[in-house]
Amino acid sequence: MTGPGQPMLLDWRASLHFRRDTPCVLCGNPTPLRSHAGKAAHKVCAEAWNAKHPGETRFVSDAQPRRKRDDDHA
Repeated sequence: MTGPGQPMLLDWRASLHFRRDTPCVLCGNPTPLRSHAGKAAHKVCAEAWNAKHPGETRFVSDAQPRRKRDDDHA
């Protein structure tokens, strides 16, 4: 669980988040990562930005697939 000022960890494992290196919109260093909006951003930079701007939506996580329960037996 995250609290105020703590970063919400983003899940950016999907291939749509990876392209050729371009400068991060937050720190300026090269990154292959892209936000959902297509903006170049390191995951750690995006998580830090989210923590500093609670209530604002600039960087979002991928939707998590529903996991089957371990006790779900046929």
